[in-house]
Amino acid sequence: MRGGARPGSGRKPAMFDHKRAIALKQQGFSYEEIAKRFDVSRNAIAYFFKKQNEKTTFAQDQKNIA
Repeated sequence: MRGGARPGSGRKPAMFDHKRAIALKQQGFSYEEIAKRFDVSRNAIAYFFKKQNEKTTFAQDQKNIA
C-alpha cells in the first residue's frame, strides 16, 4: 500500500548505498551482514534485492520479446 490521502505520505524507503550493497552481496556477504554495515533492517536489504531481481528479470524478458 502506498500511503494515505496526502501525496508523499506513507513509509519511506530505507536509505543506504545501493551500489555498495550490491558489491557486498557479490562478495558473498549475507543480508544480515550488509544490513549491519548500513544500520538498516535485514528486511530492508532483502526487499531491495527482491526488487532488484524483479527489475533484472523484467529487463531480460523485454529483451527476449524484442
